[in-house]
Amino acid sequence: MGRTGKPLTIAVTGASGFIGRAVVACARARGHTVLAIVRRAGSEPKEWDEGVTVIVADLLCHDDLGAVIAGADIVVHLAAIMTGDTESQRRNTVDTTQALCTAIISQPVIPRLVLISSIAVYGYEKVAPGGIINEDTSLEAAPERRDVYCLNKLQQEKIASASAVSHGMPLTILRPGAVFGPANTWNAHLGAILGSVLVQFTRAGALPVVYVGNCALAILKACETNIAGPVNLIDADPPDRRRYLNALGWEKPTLVFPWRLLLLIGRLLPLNSKPGLLHPAVLRARMMPVRYATEEMSRLMSDEPLIGFDEAMQISRGGDL
Repeated sequence: MGRTGKPLTIAVTGASGFIGRAVVACARARGHTVLAIVRRAGSEPKEWDEGVTVIVADLLCHDDLGAVIAGADIVVHLAAIMTGDTESQRRNTVDTTQALCTAIISQPVIPRLVLISSIAVYGYEKVAPGGIINEDTSLEAAPERRDVYCLNKLQQEKIASASAVSHGMPLTILRPGAVFGPANTWNAHLGAILGSVLVQFTRAGALPVVYVGNCALAILKACETNIAGPVNLIDADPPDRRRYLNALGWEKPTLVFPWRLLLLIGRLLPLNSKPGLLHPAVLRARMMPVRYATEEMSRLMSDEPLIGFDEAMQISRGGDL
């Protein structure tokens, strides 16, 4: 329930996506009404009940968005894409955020935006190996050296924060780590698969993972409270790479190629010949061993039962509990 104890009307963009489906299910379980915004008709899960109103909408269509979110108390913005060319990713992540914020601030009563960003926004260049990432860590100052995803997430936060400052739009920023769950257990922090071999660059350091059910519950808790954020959504006691692979049941050959050596190689190459992890900034962000603070999420979730890592992985792999 909301701060008044009354059910909320929550608009969810990207409602039929991996995290979106979990958010809708969690919202309904907690008694809230959902406006589920999807890109394509027929993409909604069959289990959605009468408390979910499915709205097919183009988030880039400014004229339609105002009507789509009318009456919402909260707008949870999940819609984004991580594939396709640079222009397509920018249009469907950054431009949609701008259009959504424009629609929100045009409402007679401005709803609160709960923006789902990412821990990718942090500047890992400022963190030493073995250091800690928390909500006070500096943001990436040169995202063009990283990747399109980092750049777009920073732009999303900038747009939303500007609307909060200039128009008084209530805003909560949440930054999930790598979200895992059924049919989605792999993440880029584990290493690179070459043929049948997993190449790891370290086995040390924590993985910034969060189970999709815990992530959805944290998003709903943020909707029901008045936190401003940012809050990093990472499960307590995040596993290291070895523990994660063991829980995943990984049995294929694994080779460790030290990340510091790859970092040196990357620095010696011309900029235009550095694919993927040969970009030092990308390598540091994904493979440098660090620790992740989870106190803010734990504080947000203090009175909620969360699923531990081992149980969450067993659910994700379809095992019997």
